[in-house]
Amino acid sequence: MRKPSELDLLFRRAVADGTFSGASLLVRAASVGDIFFRSWGRTRKDGETVHAGTRFDLASLTKPLVTSPLCMWAVDRAEFSLEDPISRFFSRSQVPHDKRSITVRQLLNHRSGLPAYKPFYFKLLSVEGRNDKKTLLLSLLLSAPLVHPPGKTACYSDLGYMLLGLILERTLGAPLDILADRILFQPFGVEDLHFQPLSVSTDPTVSPAIRSAGILSFAATEICPWRNRCLQGEVHDENAYSLGGVAGHAGLFGTAHGIFLLLSRLWEIRSGRVQYPEWSAEVIDTFWTRSNDAECSTWALGYDTPSSENSSSGKYFSASTIGHLGFSGTSFWLDPDKEILIILLTNRIYPTRHNERLKAFRPLVHDFIMEALHAESLF
Repeated sequence: MRKPSELDLLFRRAVADGTFSGASLLVRAASVGDIFFRSWGRTRKDGETVHAGTRFDLASLTKPLVTSPLCMWAVDRAEFSLEDPISRFFSRSQVPHDKRSITVRQLLNHRSGLPAYKPFYFKLLSVEGRNDKKTLLLSLLLSAPLVHPPGKTACYSDLGYMLLGLILERTLGAPLDILADRILFQPFGVEDLHFQPLSVSTDPTVSPAIRSAGILSFAATEICPWRNRCLQGEVHDENAYSLGGVAGHAGLFGTAHGIFLLLSRLWEIRSGRVQYPEWSAEVIDTFWTRSNDAECSTWALGYDTPSSENSSSGKYFSASTIGHLGFSGTSFWLDPDKEILIILLTNRIYPTRHNERLKAFRPLVHDFIMEALHAESLF
């Protein structure tokens, strides 16, 4: 029988071998009717102990926790539709011919044809002013060569979500961080998710310990080779950093409890257990359902689903599961059928992004938890 002490040993060994310096784990299983939470390690070498309030750089979890839910809300209120082409949102002269047919749906399920990544940050950092940065970003996104025709196949793309962020801002009339707070966090009572403005301090003369001190605790990420400091309390993703820490693909910080609360609200609405006037179960179900319209694609609309082999979710999640990974070492997997949610937050890129130990550790932990829940021994 699996025991919590065995799980504790797994995490202690992971901290000792450098898989990460710190981690938070939250498990919610409706069959047991309780929440399991534990944290391990420190925010950095010789840093403070990780605790329930420690914020992690959530990286690409920004996509399923902010950008995709905001798109749900906008679609539900008919602000735009999933089939709207991007040419609806920008002037025809701005959108090249090869991109005019790209739809909101294709941006959400990574079938836009846009490349995965481009190092825009050096150009963006050369521009002052938030609006000027966004004007330049739009030009860079729309001029990026496609890697395949729109709708042809799935290719995970940060660029697609940067573009979605701009579409949301243009359509809903406010910056993305303000929209997230106004539409998601405040109505759902989520206090532990937030974008982290660069005013936390990007002054290289200020020590990371001072930057992370005060009201909030942050897990460190990479010792950045071009910023020449250990990042703690400022976004790791270079393109999001260059945009002031707020973007559609990255920039969100938070705790496991914050993620739990946001996903739980959406889960409750979808299941019909609670009602919010501005949300429908149908739109959440649409976004949480695998697209199945691109060869070898596991993507829903802003959410991943388990692959048939070697999934980071492990062996036991059902086909209805949704989840996502963040480059910094963060993830969640939610199985609506089995009513199980596992949130794992780590800082695996501290002190370097070249640390790949988490790839083997993550499914091991998921399988351990699922086996323990089956034996009702985790709680």
